[in-house]
Amino acid sequence: MKLGIQLFGDPECWRFKEMFPEVFASFGCGPGGFGDRLVPDTIWFLSVKPACQNHDWGYRFSPGNSEEDRFRHDRIFLNNMLRIVNAKGGWLTKLRRRRAKIYYDLVRWKGANAYWEERNKPEELRIVTV
Repeated sequence: MKLGIQLFGDPECWRFKEMFPEVFASFGCGPGGFGDRLVPDTIWFLSVKPACQNHDWGYRFSPGNSEEDRFRHDRIFLNNMLRIVNAKGGWLTKLRRRRAKIYYDLVRWKGANAYWEERNKPEELRIVTV
């Protein structure tokens, strides 16, 4: 589905999308499994999946390794969702903006584990007694 809206993203993200379209297509808004039912790719029947795909790429493949880098990807995520909603929101625009902010808040609140899981190497793990 072509939205005809310009979205923000790292140039590497767009190259990845062209090189691995099947992988990129598998990205989406929810955390996977049952969580995808709680966080669908749509906000009040409007697809925001392109914003979620870009965000997933950033969490999995971007070179950044700081909380500032994570915040940047989250901020781009919100910006892209709002760009979609503002362009295609129709009479539900206000509700859709509110839901986009909820998606953003959830990613800020619960997304750290997913972000750092992609960056921590298995050889860095050690069993410790607590």
